[in-house]
Amino acid sequence: TCLPRNSVSIHLHKDVDILLKELKPCARHLRATLGSYTDELRILERLYYKNANQHRTALFFKRVSETRRYGQKFVALKLSEHVDRLYASFFGLTTAMGVNQKRFKGTWTHVPTGCSISFVLERVSTSCKFLEKVSELFYVHLTLAMQSGAFVQLIVLFSAICSRMSTLLSELSQVLRNSSRMCDRLLVILD
Repeated sequence: TCLPRNSVSIHLHKDVDILLKELKPCARHLRATLGSYTDELRILERLYYKNANQHRTALFFKRVSETRRYGQKFVALKLSEHVDRLYASFFGLTTAMGVNQKRFKGTWTHVPTGCSISFVLERVSTSCKFLEKVSELFYVHLTLAMQSGAFVQLIVLFSAICSRMSTLLSELSQVLRNSSRMCDRLLVILD
């Protein structure tokens, strides 16, 4: 649900304008980085599928399986959709998917409720904590597995993919912290 623009006092309109100008590239960056992360996860999924029968019992493969599971959980959070929906709510739209981008060019006409902003803030904050936990997992265990000498080529391949995923996660973490900061500022302005 959204409130009309006049529910916010006029002297706060400029602050909301500034936040929306910051939120738009942030949402775009989040979408692009999450897309790259999803692509890397698909590659990991395919390699996992191809090698599951042979290496299922190996310790390094269990770590790859764990990395895969955490990656799927992170993608299932659909963070870019929530941030896009928050941005679209300022224009009176319930979703940003499939909407003509010209609808976002004018001035904002609505204000989301504090509950919807709090929901996005909670999702983003939870995701930041999740990323801190997962970022340690990806690369460390595979580098230890390389020391055994068994299946080194495969471990190097998984390690390269997990390293790329870890880099993307650190970038996503930064974008999510910026989104969280903007949601906090929006809540302060609207309250």
